[in-house]
Amino acid sequence: DSIDAAEDRDRFIEILEELNIRQPKNGIARSEAEAVQVANSIGFPLVVRPSYVLGGRGMEIVYDEEELAQYMQNEVIVESE
Repeated sequence: DSIDAAEDRDRFIEILEELNIRQPKNGIARSEAEAVQVANSIGFPLVVRPSYVLGGRGMEIVYDEEELAQYMQNEVIVESE
């Protein structure tokens, strides 16, 4: 449950708000269209990452909408070790 609370963005945001801990602007996207909407509301550059990965695997910094689209179109595969 602790890992889920840290990795589930909605749950994590709730915990931070309950504890009155500030956080950088962020958002959740489950599609390329949602990612573009979130990016436009936050601004570039962005740190993008899949959920439920450890150690920053699959994380990238994107600097514009083209890089964001490329990231969202590429399937991120994380193999268990």
